[in-house]
Amino acid sequence: MSDARPPATPPADPPAGTGPRGGVAAARLCVLLDGGADRDAFGRLVHGLFAVGVPMIQLRDKRLGGALLADRAALAVSIARGFARPAAPLVIVNDRPDVAVAAGADGVHVGAEDLPVALARRVVGPDRLVGRTAHGIEEAREAVLAGADLLGVGPCFPSSTKAFAHSAPRAFLADVAGTIALPAFAIGGVTLERLAELSALGLGRVAVAGAITGAADPPAVAARFLERLGAAPRTP
Repeated sequence: MSDARPPATPPADPPAGTGPRGGVAAARLCVLLDGGADRDAFGRLVHGLFAVGVPMIQLRDKRLGGALLADRAALAVSIARGFARPAAPLVIVNDRPDVAVAAGADGVHVGAEDLPVALARRVVGPDRLVGRTAHGIEEAREAVLAGADLLGVGPCFPSSTKAFAHSAPRAFLADVAGTIALPAFAIGGVTLERLAELSALGLGRVAVAGAITGAADPPAVAARFLERLGAAPRTP
């Protein structure tokens, strides 16, 4: 492939005291991105999202091979390090702890079919984040015991970017909000109009894909999410 260039060199890790766990504890919005066919367009999108105050992105793209995925992740990390709030935004890689480490990302997010949390931790080490998707309260509790740093809980609604057999029971979502201390991000079909329902269940963090990335102006929509979630957007 013509785009198979070596990954950008990851920059140095952020200073002590501005690490990933503090960043994810403060985050209310995570934007889910694929790597896209165009590297420059991906970079512009990432920069635009960080410029309006998005505190966290998750790169998930099963179509890209390891080298291109690492390249996109390293590019996102390089862009993130150019912002300070006082900490840089977080870059998480889906499924691939090896790529997260190679690209200098802040962590990895794994699901039921990926490496277990404990094994992912052995790959990324103690200082990077390990997230876990949970579809039921037992999975959420197991993730806590295994040492996960954050959860993605759902699917909450029908999604435009991923097919789900069913949505998560509202009792489960409320149970996570009321009993799990880890930062938990509602995922699956989240839109601006659905934030109020999630807030009523006690979920104040969301992971959003199509409602932002499919918009004509993704940074502008991301800024509206931040405002609704109580996190003031930045002026680009």
